[in-house]
Amino acid sequence: MFLEKLSQAAINKCGLIKDSPLLLGVSGGADSLALMDGLIVLEFNLVIAHLDHAIRPESEQDADFIEALAAKNCLPFVRKRVDVPALAEDEGLSLEEAARVVRYRFLFDQAQQHAAQAVAVAHHADDQVETVLMHFIRGAGLDGLSGMSYRRLMPQWTQAIPLVRPLLGVWREEIDFYLLTTGLSPRVDETNQDRTYFRNHLRHELIPKLETLNPQFRKIVCRTADVLAEENQYLGTLASSAWEDCYVSHTAEWVVFQQRKFITLPTALKRRVLRRAILLLRPGLRDIGFDAIERGVTVINREDVSSEVDLAAKLSLVVVGGQVIVKTQVSALPDGGKSLLPSADFRIELFPDDSVALKNGWILKMDVIDATFEKVSQEVQTLPHDEAWLDFDKLKLPLVLRGREPGERWLPLGMHGHSQKVKDFFINEKIPAHLRDCWPLIVSGSEVAWVVGVRPSESFKVAHKTRRILRLYLSQQ
Repeated sequence: MFLEKLSQAAINKCGLIKDSPLLLGVSGGADSLALMDGLIVLEFNLVIAHLDHAIRPESEQDADFIEALAAKNCLPFVRKRVDVPALAEDEGLSLEEAARVVRYRFLFDQAQQHAAQAVAVAHHADDQVETVLMHFIRGAGLDGLSGMSYRRLMPQWTQAIPLVRPLLGVWREEIDFYLLTTGLSPRVDETNQDRTYFRNHLRHELIPKLETLNPQFRKIVCRTADVLAEENQYLGTLASSAWEDCYVSHTAEWVVFQQRKFITLPTALKRRVLRRAILLLRPGLRDIGFDAIERGVTVINREDVSSEVDLAAKLSLVVVGGQVIVKTQVSALPDGGKSLLPSADFRIELFPDDSVALKNGWILKMDVIDATFEKVSQEVQTLPHDEAWLDFDKLKLPLVLRGREPGERWLPLGMHGHSQKVKDFFINEKIPAHLRDCWPLIVSGSEVAWVVGVRPSESFKVAHKTRRILRLYLSQQ
């Protein structure tokens, strides 16, 4: 029965093939020993890996035991000793978390070196019950309450090699019975009896008490986790579609969304998209608190209000210029690849046929066209935003390319001669505040002739008396 369950799970649920190398983490305890023996019987191509955590005095003997067992079965074996207690103290981690980090780092590193198809570990059905309860008690959404999966990518370690759990449908008593029938004697880890550890307390005290209320408690938890996992997967599909709808761009430092589209999402999908953004920037983060997600969602829902809030793990969320930006707290806000000045104090004089390099690979160019209004009237009305045609004979040369000045006003095209502060124009056009000082302006004398990439001035528009046109336009290298 054990081997049948293991075989079906390994092939059908974990997606393993027998010929490709499979890196198997073996501690020497009952679970990993049974998994190792079962996979040997089923003729999988194994590489045995053991990490000595240096927590117990006899830990080196455990490593020797596994090495001898691997040699007996003619299997490749790798081992490593890490002083986990010291590392936990240095990095401010709990002993459990430090051991987990070190173990997976070692396993996935070895999996890459051995070109393994996956990393296999011996989590079983009782571990699933404990995991779900731990998440429930600490507070978790569907991701946590769905428990562990048979096959999963761990992006904090690798994007290519999955973690698999072939024993996830096998109960501890089934494992013990298999070891009894094979005559295998596992190593005993006394720390598994230490009830100061959260998981051990659940295993030895809470779960037995709950089973007095319902003897089927463990099976019910596993069944519930399976149901929630299916629902979680469905919501994940919806969240992926929602992500695509409002996503703009991302780097290692930030993720950008369109605020208006984000606001239209159902609350459940808002939470999932935001959580995914956090994990994209912090792939190793295990616990993202409910309060952090709600802070972010609340700020996003404040339409047309620029604000910033701390999230978690030194990440913050900024709403600015109609964009939602999740970013590391030390990084600058993204510029969206805009055609900006190299710096806020940049200033250069320009003549016809000149060109100048702007940020993000943009170039501002200009040339003179001999044409009357009658010939170009249709073209003038359909110009793209990255191009402006001005009445050349109304301009004062040289033109100046610079940023805005305090209190500066201008005459935007279409406002019938009414002036407006450049600052107010930027606000109305939803130009993000952090970009405004570097937004390029073309100036003729003391008048703004073109807010580059947005709108030209009424003062220099092409009209019936126009005979020569200055064509300004943006292009990318």
